[in-house]
Order: sequence, then structure tokens, then C-alpha cells
Amino acid sequence: MTMQPQGRVNVPVSGTPTPLSSDPTARCAHLQIQVIPGLTGKIFVGSPTMNTATLAGVVRILWPNTSGGISDSWEMESHADEDNLWLNQYAIDAGVSGEGALITWWAE
Repeated sequence: MTMQPQGRVNVPVSGTPTPLSSDPTARCAHLQIQVIPGLTGKIFVGSPTMNTATLAGVVRILWPNTSGGISDSWEMESHADEDNLWLNQYAIDAGVSGEGALITWWAE
């Protein structure tokens, strides 16, 4: 598998989910999302239509470590290490506008 580090992906406006890809053909076998140490807001992981107020479409809430220590992360793997996770079906949202997470995926 080839690692595809996207670096920091920011959510410009809190409450507006940011898809992990706009490419409908982008797929991966493994996905990792990590909150950046030192940030202050929660990161929500879910579908591009998630609603953080009602938690509809949210699959995980990641908590930051505001003092700069280890922060929360989330990983997902496809079965049999095949590229069958469609990146445009996943999004992040942030509790604070302009904050984001480190996004990395691995593909065949």
C-alpha cells in the first residue's frame, strides 16, 4: 500500500462538513484521522451530510488535547485490504472554525 498523507485539512466554517475528497473515484484501503495537538475544538467524523447539532450522520467525535499532548484519533480499514473506502463518502467538521485534523490514507 502507498501512504497518502494529506496533512492538515481545515474546516473553514464550523457546522459545515468538509468532505475528505471531491473526487468520486478516490478510494483507499485504510483511513486515519487525527486531531492536531494544541487545537481547542472537537472534530466530528461522519458523512458529508452530517449535522453536528443533532449528531445525525456523525460516526465519531474526536477530542483535542489543548495542552499539546496526545490527541484523539480514528482509523478505519476495508476488508481484505482492498481499496473500497470511497473518500467522498467521509467528511470532517470542527467545533471551531478554521481548525481541522491530520488526514492520511493508504491505497493499493
